[in-house]
Amino acid sequence: MNPSIPPAGLPADAVRIEAATGSGAGGHLVAYSAFEPYELADYLEALSRLLPDVAITVWRMPTSSLTAFLLSDPEGDLVLGWADTAAQSPGIAARIAPPAAGGCDADGFYRPTGFSLAFVADPALLLLQARGAETPTRWSDLAAPALRQALLFPDPRRSGAGYLALTTILQYYGPEDGWRLMVEIDRNVIDYPGSAWEPAARVGQNGAALGITVRVAARRRLSDNPALIQALPQDAIGAEAEVYGVLAGSTQQALARRALDWVMSDEAADLFRHHAKLLLRGERDPALFPINPERASRERPAVLQRFDALMRLRAVRAPKSEATP
Repeated sequence: MNPSIPPAGLPADAVRIEAATGSGAGGHLVAYSAFEPYELADYLEALSRLLPDVAITVWRMPTSSLTAFLLSDPEGDLVLGWADTAAQSPGIAARIAPPAAGGCDADGFYRPTGFSLAFVADPALLLLQARGAETPTRWSDLAAPALRQALLFPDPRRSGAGYLALTTILQYYGPEDGWRLMVEIDRNVIDYPGSAWEPAARVGQNGAALGITVRVAARRRLSDNPALIQALPQDAIGAEAEVYGVLAGSTQQALARRALDWVMSDEAADLFRHHAKLLLRGERDPALFPINPERASRERPAVLQRFDALMRLRAVRAPKSEATP
């Protein structure tokens, strides 16, 4: 595999992470990830210090694209961050190298970190546009009529954050009440971007008063714009593990595991903490609502089919000028 050439079958929405990496004198690894580009750049820089002679090329893509791509059995060496529910999709187990010593789970994945949900809000815009609405702190608050056309919700068909958000609503409230609430929330949604970052990034622009996202993206956005605030859905702060692993088809598995040794290190834990990730090897935060990943993965086709139906109803009720591209 020539690492300077994009892998065959690479999704159109994949981007190469431009960041410092090793010289390549000792080898070149190719990794795939669904993490945000800015955090991956930091991880690559840290890995370049641990493995100064190893070059690592990372291709970042949305969770759904990474799932489909890995099922195609691409060339490469590593999964450097992905949602646990996606990793349990049928057929994925065959793409991951068998377990090895050093913190690896029985399915071959490492799970030292997790991600959790958050709201990013513009208090001034909520006050102006939502007629004095307070910042929501529960999922049910997002259904308030005062928030009509004020929300951004990541698309659960593409985004791991979006699927975590929808799954949290369904598993916490139950399927019947959860879908009823989602229908009401949808009436307030401007649109459904394909990543966790975009809802956070667009808050404060074009009427978007609140974005559903993850804490990693929320921290980044608040550092860019201190006038925004983070709020947590206190009824159910949905949380999910993240996975890292060696691809079964890699011809450099020993070298790839050296990179994953860093993922399990104290140095990596400090960097993960900086990016507001959950550290899963210590005591769990009792305020979190960890979803059931096996159930979420098993129910994904039916959940997304019903979400598609909701989007069709949304298109029907939208004014023609909005429904037609």
